[in-house]
Amino acid sequence: MTPSDSRADLLERARMHDRLANATDDADARRIHQALASELRRRAERGGPSSFPPTPAPGPMLELQS
Repeated sequence: MTPSDSRADLLERARMHDRLANATDDADARRIHQALASELRRRAERGGPSSFPPTPAPGPMLELQS
C-alpha cells in the first residue's frame, strides 16, 4: 500500500483479498486476508490517499551529541 493508491485501487485490492480468503482452506490465512480486506475498505471509506499519515521529512531522527 502506498499513499498514491486511489480509492478504486484500495477497493480492488480489498476484493482480491476477499477472493483469496474464500479460496483457502487455511483458517489463519483466511483471517489474515479478511483483516486486510477490511482495512483496505476502511482506508477507501476515509478517502483513499488522503487517509494516510504524511510522509516524514528525510533526515536524521535525532542528533547524537558526543
